[in-house]
Amino acid sequence: MTVTAGSTASAPSLADQAYQDLEDKLVRLELAPGAVVSEGQLIQITGLGRTPVREAMQRLAQQELFRVMPRRGLLVTPVSLPDILHVLEARKPLERVIVYRAALNARDEQRSALAAIARELAIAHDDFEYFIRLDMALGKLLDACSGNAYASASAAPLRSHCRRFWYFHRPRMQLSDAISAQSKMARLVARRDTVGAQRASDGVIAVIERLAASIDRFG
Repeated sequence: MTVTAGSTASAPSLADQAYQDLEDKLVRLELAPGAVVSEGQLIQITGLGRTPVREAMQRLAQQELFRVMPRRGLLVTPVSLPDILHVLEARKPLERVIVYRAALNARDEQRSALAAIARELAIAHDDFEYFIRLDMALGKLLDACSGNAYASASAAPLRSHCRRFWYFHRPRMQLSDAISAQSKMARLVARRDTVGAQRASDGVIAVIERLAASIDRFG
């Protein structure tokens, strides 16, 4: 399924390409949490030059997906419960702003796209990778609808951390709960229900909080 936000995006720069490639590998655990990697390894992985890779490294370090280790390289940030709880604490109010503005501002074609994502989510069932693609499409569409670039830029790396947490704890994740919460939020934004959309956004965060609590309880 292809979902667009109704605008034409310019081609990403080499630095953006490097960032997108490395962010995807970090989220999908292809760059394993706790591993130490070098700049040279990342250049080889992306197939891009030193300058764009270095810019991407710095951006990912600012977002706490890498940690710089002087004279040793980069540590792929471990996945931890305290970190994800801090991520959720920061993400929750940002998502409330985004969905509120999206429900107010979305154009008709964007509302149709939101409703389409809600329908696709409803039939995602146990397809984790498909759910992840829909989750990413929904986030991008909500950002475009909201028109608040500051909130969207702040929320983006927090969403990456949450997806990474899902991948890391995939066997424990109640995918049906996540699908239901996301689908409900998309439908309510499409219906211009600002209050309901914010409550549904809180429900999306609550699904991740419950996953974290179950891991904390049972180890």
